[in-house]
Amino acid sequence: MLLYLPNKLRSLPKLKIFDLSYSDKLIKTPDFTRAPNLKKLIFEQCRRLNEVHPSVAGLKQLTLLNLKGCESLTSLTCNISMDFLETLILSGCSELKKFPEIVGDMKRLKELKLDGTAIEELPLSINCLSGLTLLNLEGCRSLTSLPCNISLGSLEILILSGCWNLKKFPKIVGDMKRLKELKLDGTAIKELPLSIGRLSGLTLLNLQGCRYRSSLPCNISLDSLEILILSGCCTKFTEFVGDMKRLKELKLDWTAIEELPLSIGRLSGLTLLNLEGCGYLTSLPCNISLGSLEILILSGCWKLKKFPEIVGDMKLLKELKLDGTAIEELPLSINRLSGLTLLNLEGCRSLTSLPCNISMDFLETLILFGCYELKKFPEIVGDMKHLKELKFYGTAIEELPLSINRLSGLTLLNLEGCRSLTSLPCNISLGSLEILILSGCWNLKKFPEIVGDMKRLKELKLDVTAIKELPLSIGRLSGLTLLNLQGCSSLSSLPCNISLDSLEILLLSGCWNLKKFPKIVGDMKRLKELKLDWTAIEELPLSIGRLSGLTLLNLQGCSSLSSLPCNISLDSLEILILSDCWNLKKFPEIVGDMKRLKELKLDGTAIEELPLSIGRLSGLTVLDLANCKSLLTLPSVVCNLTSLQYLILCDCSKVDEMPKDLGNLKKLRVLDVRRTAIRQVPSSIQYSSVKVIWDSSESSGSSSSSGD
Repeated sequence: MLLYLPNKLRSLPKLKIFDLSYSDKLIKTPDFTRAPNLKKLIFEQCRRLNEVHPSVAGLKQLTLLNLKGCESLTSLTCNISMDFLETLILSGCSELKKFPEIVGDMKRLKELKLDGTAIEELPLSINCLSGLTLLNLEGCRSLTSLPCNISLGSLEILILSGCWNLKKFPKIVGDMKRLKELKLDGTAIKELPLSIGRLSGLTLLNLQGCRYRSSLPCNISLDSLEILILSGCCTKFTEFVGDMKRLKELKLDWTAIEELPLSIGRLSGLTLLNLEGCGYLTSLPCNISLGSLEILILSGCWKLKKFPEIVGDMKLLKELKLDGTAIEELPLSINRLSGLTLLNLEGCRSLTSLPCNISMDFLETLILFGCYELKKFPEIVGDMKHLKELKFYGTAIEELPLSINRLSGLTLLNLEGCRSLTSLPCNISLGSLEILILSGCWNLKKFPEIVGDMKRLKELKLDVTAIKELPLSIGRLSGLTLLNLQGCSSLSSLPCNISLDSLEILLLSGCWNLKKFPKIVGDMKRLKELKLDWTAIEELPLSIGRLSGLTLLNLQGCSSLSSLPCNISLDSLEILILSDCWNLKKFPEIVGDMKRLKELKLDGTAIEELPLSIGRLSGLTVLDLANCKSLLTLPSVVCNLTSLQYLILCDCSKVDEMPKDLGNLKKLRVLDVRRTAIRQVPSSIQYSSVKVIWDSSESSGSSSSSGD
């Protein structure tokens, strides 16, 4: 690691670049007098460097001086005079409090980066940098003032973001028409000088988070301005004057604005108007006519009750976000927004109705989540084939119009939590539909017939509805991958035969009245998860063995289940849950290859013995027999389960001994024998690493395996 350099370099007239970046132990630089032709001097991230030799100021050929991240540097030479210097980087010199005076001709300096320093002020001589294009002072939290007047004719970008203690922006003097970006976000500036209007070339003005602002200059006329950001400012907005047709983005989100001036209509080039979170905004201009507007955001304007009439040509508007407003209705002229692709009305709790007819041909997404007072959805007219997502979550809608079938491009229809919904159109024919969500529609008792081609439907969620049965036409959903009927307590039967070849997940958990599972027909090898827990199922059909791809079978809490098919052969099965099947007395023989089965949960069953074929489950890691009070013993073949890690026998009160060769289970980690009749484990595991869990009242001294 480099600790120091010679105090003075030997004669190096040809040396052009000197780079010692990331020399963590370097404390000071050498004298560069004898290297007069240096062009690039780089000491980036030399964190302990605290002294730069004054000879640096005399390097007339130097174009780059990079001291970025030199956290210990407290000062530079008193004066800087480097005629060829183009870039000076002091970013992250967090102990540097003073910037030196500029002397001589430094008109070639283009970039001065002082961001993240402790500089408190800039010298008046900063105006001597006539060629400066970038001045970056971002995050200079100690900076309290700038020179009274700024006159940097070549400056293009001035960054003062995050200068928390900067309260005043100086007067603009001279010609600064080249300044394009002025970033004052996160400062304490209270007002801008009237001379800000002299920045005729300004394209970006960022005042985001200037919370101390009370107002802007009375009239704004910055003809080149493209982006004006006032997000989070406590400000009132003023009139627009002059030609500001180039303004594209106006961000007024989270401000204290109460109304917009009528002159907003003069912003003919505006593409984005963001008023999100303007909690004091109560109204908009009576008529809106912004022909170039593409995005209008009014999200969270809690006091805004009325949306104005659309006048003029606003066909370019693509996104209209009214979520979280107090709007009660939309004007009929909303249909004039022919180019609209997104209409978001989420959380408009006062919205009671929509226009009688909806006809927005390019609309792709309509969001009505949480419109609790909305009871009726209007008729679909015109061509709305582009509508892909229709979200009604938590509305008071009672029915859907028959014209819903006209939405030929619809891919998502979400009616989750529509508790007042009692019926759907008699026939559903939405050829592009991929996801249909009816979860929590408590009063929906009937699912309609499937007509037409709906082979693209992948997910059908009917959980916690009042549906009693499914139509036979459900079998037409050849592309269905998920069918969720969880918590359908009124569901008493399924179609006689199930043949959904693409189905991957079938959820019937909590269907308390479902007593029979239908026969499997066709090819259902893609079904991976079948959840029948807490149903009234009494038996499984023999055809269950056709589910060759099944990985999870959950029958927990099926208290009416008294038997399983004589032989089990589900080669892909990984988890089989029979917990709390109180009437299940016998576990069937294992046939075929079931080496993928990892977890077998038989806890809380009435099983009396395990079949000898249980030893074929070579991949089993968990065998849970807790609370099997009828179980008398474990077969010796359990010792063949070489992958077993957890053997749980707690509350098997009749089991009094273990197989002698239990020590063959080299991967066994936990053996739980609480509240059994077992008093000693086999000698083959007494000195192994197996954790044996005994009753707390028993002494574990009989086995050293009671350990860690």
